[in-house]
This record gives sequence, C-alpha cells and structure tokens, in this order.
Amino acid sequence: MKAATSRNLRGFLRAGGAVPALLLGLVPASAAAQQGAPLTDGLVETLSVLGLPPEAAGDPALAAFYALAAGIAFAGSLAAITGLRASRAARRVALEREASLGVLQARLDAAEAILAAEPDAVFIWTPETLRAAPGTFQARPRIVGSTATLVDPSSGDLDFSYLLTRLEPENAGRLNTAVQRLRTRGARFSLHVQSTDGRTFEAEGRPAGALAVLWLRDVTGERAEVSRLKERLRQAEFARARFEEHIGSAPFPAWRRGDDGALVWVNAAYARAVDAASPEDAVTRGLELLNEETLSSLRRGLFDRSRARARSHAIMAGERRALDIVEQRLGDGVSGIAIDVSDLDAAEAELRRHIESHAATLDRVTTAVAICGPDKRLTFRNRAFETLWGLDPHWLDGGPSDGEILDELRARRRLPEQANFQAWKQTRMEIYRSTDPVDEYWHLPDGRTIKLLAQAHPFGGVIYLYENVTERLNLESSYNTLARVQRETIDHLYEGVAVFGSDGRLKLYNPAYANIWNLADEQLSGEPHVNELVEMCRPLLADEAEWDTLKNGVTNMSGIRTQITGRLDRPDGTVVDYAQVPLPDGATLMTYVDVTDSTRMEQALRDRNDALETADRLKSEFISHVSYQLRTPLTNILGFGEILETEMFGPLSPRQHEYMQGILESSETLIDVVNDILDLAVIEAGAMTLDLSDVELSEVIYATEEFAQRPAQKNKVTLRVECPKDIGIVRADEKRIKQIMINLLSNSLAFTSPGDTIVIGAARRDNSVELYVEDTGDGIKPEFQSNVFDRFEAHSSSDRRRGAGLGLSLVRSFVELHGGWVTLESAPDVGTRVTCHLPVRAAPPAAQSSTSPVPTKLEVG
Repeated sequence: MKAATSRNLRGFLRAGGAVPALLLGLVPASAAAQQGAPLTDGLVETLSVLGLPPEAAGDPALAAFYALAAGIAFAGSLAAITGLRASRAARRVALEREASLGVLQARLDAAEAILAAEPDAVFIWTPETLRAAPGTFQARPRIVGSTATLVDPSSGDLDFSYLLTRLEPENAGRLNTAVQRLRTRGARFSLHVQSTDGRTFEAEGRPAGALAVLWLRDVTGERAEVSRLKERLRQAEFARARFEEHIGSAPFPAWRRGDDGALVWVNAAYARAVDAASPEDAVTRGLELLNEETLSSLRRGLFDRSRARARSHAIMAGERRALDIVEQRLGDGVSGIAIDVSDLDAAEAELRRHIESHAATLDRVTTAVAICGPDKRLTFRNRAFETLWGLDPHWLDGGPSDGEILDELRARRRLPEQANFQAWKQTRMEIYRSTDPVDEYWHLPDGRTIKLLAQAHPFGGVIYLYENVTERLNLESSYNTLARVQRETIDHLYEGVAVFGSDGRLKLYNPAYANIWNLADEQLSGEPHVNELVEMCRPLLADEAEWDTLKNGVTNMSGIRTQITGRLDRPDGTVVDYAQVPLPDGATLMTYVDVTDSTRMEQALRDRNDALETADRLKSEFISHVSYQLRTPLTNILGFGEILETEMFGPLSPRQHEYMQGILESSETLIDVVNDILDLAVIEAGAMTLDLSDVELSEVIYATEEFAQRPAQKNKVTLRVECPKDIGIVRADEKRIKQIMINLLSNSLAFTSPGDTIVIGAARRDNSVELYVEDTGDGIKPEFQSNVFDRFEAHSSSDRRRGAGLGLSLVRSFVELHGGWVTLESAPDVGTRVTCHLPVRAAPPAAQSSTSPVPTKLEVG
C-alpha cells in the first residue's frame, strides 16, 4: 500500500500538481535514503510544519503519505484563499465598472436631454454607415434633437433622404454634395437652404473624431434676419469673387491705384499689355500702360469730378493701339479700365477722311450745294454756292438760318420777284417737314435761270442744290439751228455716216454712206432695220462674221457697248475702214471711209521701206565682212614693213626708209579706219556696251593734249587747254571718252592750217559736263553742217586729203551711248567748235541682240 501510495505521489508530482514538490518538501523515498540523515531531518521538520506526527519521519512511505495528505489539504486551502481573493477583486472591478457606466450613462442621458431640448436636428454618421449598403437601415444616420418640422407626416419617420426631398432642388443638391464631402473627406461646411414650404435652415457640417455630424437649425423665425444677412454676405462675397475673377480675366486692361497714384492691382490683360510676367510683377515694377501726358490729363479730370475719360494711344504687346480710358474715383483710390478702340478709331478716322473727301469733292463741283441742319441753320456750303450768290464767306461761317439767307438774297435782288415774299418764304420752310423733294426753276432779275433741287437730308435738315442752267437753256434755244447746220455738215462729209437707234433701225445717214454701199434713197427711207440693210449689202461683202459683229453692236445683243474699228476688204477690190461708236442715248454711230487709194499707196511705201531696210542691212553686212577681210593683208603689210624698217634682213637706203615710213603710216591710218568701221558696225548691231568707271576729266583732257602735241607741232598749230583741275569725275567709259576727244582733235588737225589754234576744254554744269574742241580752221559751210555727223561724210578743201568721214559719226554714237548729245558751231573761215554734253552719271541702255554678226576691233602690230 505504501508502495502504491508512493507511486501515486510520484505520478502526481510528475503530472505537475497544483502545489510544487519543493514547496511541500516532498521527495521520493529512494532519494531520502540516498541523502541519509539530512533528508530525514528535513522531512521531520517538514512534517512538523505540516502538523504531522513525528513518528511519520521514521517511515518514509508513511511520511510521504502523510505529507501527501497534508499537501493536498494545503493545496486546497491555498486554492480557496486565491479564489476568494480573485472573487473579491472581480467584485471590486465590477463595482467600479458599474459605477463608471452609471456615470457615462448619466452623462449620455444629460447630453441626449440637452440635444433633445435644443431646437436643432443633428444627423450623425458613423464609420459603419459608410460601409453599409446604400438605402439600407444601417446606412441611415442617427438623428437626435428636434425633428418635428422635418418628419414625414405619412410615416412619422425622418431620414436624410427624405430631408433632401423637403428642400428646394438647387439647395438639396448643394447640401447633399457638402455632406458627401464631409463624410468622405472630413470637409467642413456652412450654408443656408430653403425648404419647399418657405422655411430657412442653417446647415453646418463638421467632423467629430470618426463621426460626421450635420447640425440643421431652423432659422426661419428669430434668426431669419441674421441668416438672411449671412446669406447675402455669402452671395456678396461670392459675387465679389466672381467679379474679381471676371475682371481679372477680362480681355481689356483694368487697374486700381492707391491714394498716392501708384498701382496696387492690375488684371492679366494689363500685364500682357505691358509685357509683364504676371499682374503681381506689373504692380511690383510699377509698369504704366499710359504715357505721362495721359496720366496728367486724367488726374486733372479727377480733381473736381468723380470720373475722368480720355482717348489716347499706347503700345500693347508691341503694337500701337487706340484706347478709350475711364478712371473712377473710389474711397481708397482710383480704378480704371482701358478699352481697345483701335477699330473704332480707324473707322472714325476713315469717316473723317470720307467727310473731308466729300467736302473737298463738293468744293470742286460746279453745282452750288448748301446743307441746313435740323435747326434750319447753315452747316455746309461749297465754293460754288459762294460764287453763285456772291455772299460774304465770313458771314456764312457764322451759320445763318435758312430764312436769314433768303432775306439776304432778297436784299441783293438775287431771288425771283414775289408779290408776297413772306408767304413764299414760309412755303420754302415747309420742306423741313416734307419728304417730297422740291424741283423748280428760279428766273432771277439779272437774267440768270437757276434750277433748285431741295430734299430732306438723311441726318436731318435739308440739302439744297443750285444749278445755273442759263447757258444750257441758251444752248437748247439754238439746238434746232445747230441741228440743221450739223445735218448740212454730215451730208457733205467724205465719210459715210449712219446712226442706228436702240431698236436697230436706221435713224440718220448721209449721201456718202449710200454711195459706199450702193444703196438708193428709196431703200434707206422708212427707217429700215439693220437686218434688212445687211441683206441689201450682202453682195458687196459675204463675210458673215463681219455682219454678225455689225448686228451685235447695233442691237446690243452681246451686252457690251464698246467702240469697234476694223477694215473690210470687199470682193470688188474696195477697201473700207469702219468704226462703230456707241452713243449715250443707246444709239450706235457707224462711219465708213473708202481707203482703197491710200491703202494702195501705203502698201507701195511699205514695200519701198522693206527694200531700203534690206539694202541698209546688206550694206552693213558688206562693210563688216570687208573689214574682216582687211585684217589679214594689213597684218602682213605691217608685220613685213616693221621687219624691213628695223633692217633685220639688211640695211636700207634713206629713200627706202622714207618709203617704209610711208607704208607704215598708211597702214596705221587704214587700221584706224577699219577700227572705226568695226565700232560703227558694233553700234549698229546693238552690241556696244560701256565699261563704266569713275573718270577724272582733267586727266583725260591732258592725256588728249599729250597725244596731239606731236601732230600739232608737225602742222605748226597751237594747242591750248581750258580745263579747271578741280572739275571732278564723271561716271563713264574712259576709253570711249578718250576716243571721243582724239577723234575731235583729229578732225580739227585735218582742217586747220599753220598758225591756227586748237582749244581743248571741259566745263561742269549742274548735272552734266561739256567736253569741247574749238579751232580757228576752215570751218564748215552751212549746207554741209546738217550731215557732218553722218557716216562716210567728209568735206575738205581742194588742196587737203579727204578722210573716211567716220570720226564725227563715232563721236556722236559714243556720246549718245552715254546718254548725252553733240552740238556743232561753225562758220567758214572762222572755225569750228564741237561740244559733247555728257551726264555726270551715264546710264547706257542694255545691249540688244541682233542677227547681224558682231565684229571685233582689229588689233594689229
């Protein structure tokens, strides 16, 4: 039994009983035996502590049993004590929790009582309502407070969805949007809403921790005025914000200034106009849109007025624009706007130009024009009006009334005589109230007849037109006489004349017309139609196109009335020129001229001219070809002559040297003639061009003098230069200018005798220069002076060598290429002066193409 008890105790201890073995002091018997006396002493002490008899210590099994029993009892006691203590603590916590719950319940009851007493409705949404399905009971908010005015009368229930149906649609939408933002974002709001029955509610939403709370207060009664003022304030602030947004984004510049005149605010259009980065940048930098003159004008205008207005121009976004500026004085400064009226400004300027143009046009017309305004005072008159009536312009500038003008004209006896002038004058004034125009004639005491046309002016008043028709009436009185004279004149014309009316019938003709078309008077009587005349004249002209042109022009079938001319070659050999002229009254004038003889003569002259042109062309080609053919023999002659002259193949006798000099001089002369011929050929071919450069005239003159020194000394002729050294430069071809002067000198040397004088000169005028060569030689007879500049024209005395006659021709050609001209002054036995007039800056025509071969200057030696 002890063994069994011991096993049970060990099992109990291994199983982890409620009381630990170390606390009970119990160990297995085997352990006690192994420890000896100390273990027995400890066990005895333990048993003593447990209240067991000491003899149990002698028997370990018994001691263990008693110890187990004592441990069980102790463990039970300890568990009882621990349970008692836990139950007491639990009762104390429960009491404290119950007390706290009571306090919280009391506070909740007090809060609900307060909310129930408050005449407001409070809607409370918890986080669970957001997760609940819409439209379910769990999604509905908790509602406390006074809801008597909001409940559904049919069900006695209140819900937020039903509340929205009680409000005006616009207010319901605003409130629903605000509540959704409150529940999802925690956004506060405060607004006023109107119900369909006219009541006003103040709705205020705010978050409360995880809750969303809506306070709804009925402010229809005592708070209605405050609520209304708040709503008006809200609307005013909203309107102000909208206005600021509107004016800030307005397309025209707007600004505000402080009391000191400095900018304090501008809109975006102002910033763009002054090229600022932003409105704040424009204010910070103080960028002014208006110039100082305009700003000063506006300040002066606001000095004693609340509003000032000005029209000015400013640079906006890089463009000059016309602005209509308005500034208004405020309590704390000045506000202003600028409206772009560039189009209006341009239209007004265009209107002013039109008015001025119309006034200038009316001033130039011969009809007298006067305009009186709605007040019956003169507002405009032209010069013809002043001239017609002879009134003082200064008096007219004062704007006299219509009646005063009539009185002044009557005093000057420039109105028709009237038995009752006042009644007649009153009748004239009725035009201001009538819409019918007045058209009448005034026969004045001085014999003039004036046609008056008066009608209402579109802008009010009356416009008067006075036309002096005296001359026209005189012309009409003599019309019949002139018509008879014209008839006699037409009948004796060499040309055939026929006039067709707008109906296509012959109204007038002369005998020459009948003779040209072989028509008898019986055929032309009775105003035959143009179609009938065409059939009568068809044997003389079978060309249908010509007849169609005639008929279309007479009957105006083409719709275009223009003058037509042409020539008819009839089968009988007669050539007739015709002209078809439309007349102002719709009639058509036809004229026919028999030009058979003149046509034949013209053809003969044309053939003769073609033959002359062909001969001239052949002559030019012959000269050109001959000049080319002279090159090779001239080259050979000069080349071999120079070889012989230099004694390359042996010495020459003095006589041989003399002959060789003659050969070389003659060859050089022939070269000059050939070159002159080639130059003329190039000019005639239109291929001559000028190499323009700045030419110093004094250098050309002195170079020419140097060239002429040797032949002048040989001929014993005196050379003299008349040229200021500061004569300056001209734009010309230097080579051709020198060639001009050399040819003139060569011509003078050829016609002067020993002892004569040659003057080389130049003079400057405003836009031209004069180069001249004057000699005291033989002079030129008057009958030869007209053709001295022609080609191959050379006149010399009997004892002088006759030249080729090309020098002066080339001079004239070169001068004309420069855009100048040549003059000649000569008298027999007195001398000759040739003057070349050249522009300061030559502008030669462009070279023209030619089918003739263009020769090249011969360069030999």
